[in-house]
Formats: sequence, structure tokens, C-alpha cells
Amino acid sequence: MSTTSDARRVYLPDEPLLRRFGIVRAVGSAAYIIAVIILARIYGQDAWPLVIGVPVLVVVTLMYFIRSRQFPRSAVALSLLADTIVLGGASAFVGGTGSGTAALYVIPIVSAGIILGPFAAGASTALAVALAWLQLLSEEMGLEPTILFRPDMGDRLVVLLIMTSVLISVGYLSGTYASRLHLHIAAADVEAEAVRQRTRRRRSFVRQASVDVREPLKAVEEVAAQLDDDGPLNDETRRQLASQLRMRSAELEGEVEQLIDVGQLDEARDAKPEPVLLSRVIEDCLADLGPRLAAYVVEVDVPPIRVSGDRRMARRVAYNLLENVVDHTPPGTRVWIEGRQTGGQGVLIVTDDGPGIPPKVARKLFESSDVRAVRAGTRRVGLPLVRELVDAMGAEMTYTARGEGGSIILVGFRLAPRDAPSSDGPHPDRGADGERQPEGAVTPVEP
Repeated sequence: MSTTSDARRVYLPDEPLLRRFGIVRAVGSAAYIIAVIILARIYGQDAWPLVIGVPVLVVVTLMYFIRSRQFPRSAVALSLLADTIVLGGASAFVGGTGSGTAALYVIPIVSAGIILGPFAAGASTALAVALAWLQLLSEEMGLEPTILFRPDMGDRLVVLLIMTSVLISVGYLSGTYASRLHLHIAAADVEAEAVRQRTRRRRSFVRQASVDVREPLKAVEEVAAQLDDDGPLNDETRRQLASQLRMRSAELEGEVEQLIDVGQLDEARDAKPEPVLLSRVIEDCLADLGPRLAAYVVEVDVPPIRVSGDRRMARRVAYNLLENVVDHTPPGTRVWIEGRQTGGQGVLIVTDDGPGIPPKVARKLFESSDVRAVRAGTRRVGLPLVRELVDAMGAEMTYTARGEGGSIILVGFRLAPRDAPSSDGPHPDRGADGERQPEGAVTPVEP
């Protein structure tokens, strides 16, 4: 859509509208030509005002089908201009200004408003009014209509004044409501495109999950094959097989959790936000990842900040961020988990001093359409889904490279009201044991 100003807009028709308008043009032109042939046989040369419109319609209609895709606005505008002139010829043949046939100009005026917007409706109205008064002048000069002509000037003038008021009113209404119509169409287009993008992202996640599941399933099949072996299993082999099963089971569980997250994204968007205690979210994630974080140096500084979101989604975001640190940085890496309250947001900050992410990959880190490219670069495939979860909660997420090496990921949640009760505990300011903690205290968690 191209905008010249708030009051004067010329819209860009989309392809379906252009196609339908072309069909209407073709059918209308064919009907007009048939009517002219019949009237020309009846009235002979007196039908010349109608005959002039035939080549005009044929040429303009052909040009429309040839040029409308490349120049949609000009093609529609030229078509409507031709229609207005042809209708002027019809008015000059039937009735003229004294019969009210100027009302035919309503057709291009409404069409201009619907297809091109309020500015086009205004221009079409001005042209129609000018042609109607030009018709009155031509009648006074002797070019009288063939049918239903009223010779009395007073009658024609009264009818023309009424028709002028009608055309101006229709032009105003068409322009006004066309503007609102196009705004609604534009909003619908934006929403439809968002739905299409979400659908593509969902498919991308599902495709990637199907790939990720194959490796652990293959490993499980290998373990099953070893168990089917008739040979005896010593204790060491049995322990190794059990360990492999547990690891592959954990991997499969992670993929299933991601698929569950994908399925609940739309529910999270529609759900009413609830107060979430950020420190409890981190506490739960650290408890779950405790054995895997044992080889890392973890420092936690998360005050009891209440943010607005979905409890499960917030935990999945924090869990995925910490899991990515475990999966993609070496043991001994230092990890800082911090919570800050600033600018109306509760910000979760996860920092590590690991190897970091290549700049080219970092630019696509959270784009679900580039899941495979991210996987090939760093295997941080959970981060595109994290972005989706964050967006579903109305939060914000950014990544920056740490100056000394490593990564910094910030998730900015909207703050919940300070006294809003949270289902994370007896009271948002109480620890796991139910005792009230001083402001700024952090529940100690041992990774």
C-alpha cells in the first residue's frame, strides 16, 4: 500500500482483487458491446455516442489484462477512467441530464473507492460531476439525447443538481468507508502473514525434531540388539548399556518436550498472563539440571522478581538456555545467572565464558527458519524455539557476544504487579521453606 498522506491514499490492489476486477471488466464489456449492436441496428447513426465506447472498452480491457500485474494502480485507474467516459456516452444517448442517467457514474466512483482508496474515489467523483455538467452544456449546444430527452431547461437543471448531490455523497461515503475497509484488509493481511510464518516455524521445528529423534532411537535399537545377543553380559557391559539407555531416554524426552512446547505456543499466546516468580523458575531449572551442571562453575543472583508470563513457558526458556550452555561449552565454564529489574521489565541474564558463537551464525541464532543452518554452525537448535516461547509470552530476547569471550543472552519479561500473588509459592517473597525473605535475597541453589 502506498500512502501520500493520512487523508489522501492510493492503495495497491492485490492479485485476487485484480483478477476479479478483470473478470468483471470482461463480462461487462461483452454485455455493453452486445447492447450497442442491438441499439445500433434499431437507431442507426443516432447511436453514435454508444458506438464510440466500443473500441475504448476493447482497447482498455486488453491493456488491463496485459499490464495489470506490472502496473496495477495505473491499469485500474485507466480502466475506471474509460468506464466513466463510456457511461457518459450512454447518458448522452439515453435521457441526458433530465432523466437522472448521471447516476450511472456511481459505478466507477464506488469501484475506485473500493479498489484504489479514498483519493481515487474523490478524483472519480470530480470527473463524474464535470462530465454531467458538460452533458448539460452539450445539450444546450444542440447535441440532444436520442431517447427520453427533456427539452425544458428547468427540469434538466433540477435533476442535474439532485444527481450532483447524489454523486458527491456517494463519493464521500465510498472514500470514507473504503479507507476503513482497506485498513481492515491491511490488518487482516498482516495477521494472515503472521499465521503463515508461525505455521512455517512450526513445520520447521517438527521436521528438525524428526531428524533429532532418529539418532537416539538408533542408539536404543543398538542397545536392544546387544541385549538380544545370546552371549553373557558382564556387570560392566550391563552398566554401560543401562547408562546408554538412560542418556538416550533423556534425549528423547527433550525432543518430546520441545514438540509439546510447539503445540502449546498458540495456547500461550491466548492465555491470560500470570505472575511468575523468576527466582523459583531458576531454582527449579537448576535442580533439574544439577547433575549436568556439576562440572560447571555456576553463580546465581536472582532476586524474587515477579514477571508476567506463563509458568511452564518461562521454565522452558530458562531450562533451554542453561541446557545450551551445558551442551555447547566445555566443563569448567563459568556461568552467571542473574535477574534484574529495570525499565518496567524483569530481565533474566544468562552469561557464560565459553567459546562463544561465530558472528555469522549469531545473526541467525533465533530464527526458526534457519534451524538447520544454526545446527550446522553450533548445534544450538533449541534457541529458535526459545525465541518462539519468549514471543508467545510477549517478552523480548537479545544475544550479545561477551567481550572476554562467551555469550550473553537477555530475556526481558514484563513486570507483574508487586503484590500480585504467584502460584510458585505461599507468597512471592517467601522461600521454599515458607519463611519470608528480605528484599533482594536469593534462594541458595547448589548446581
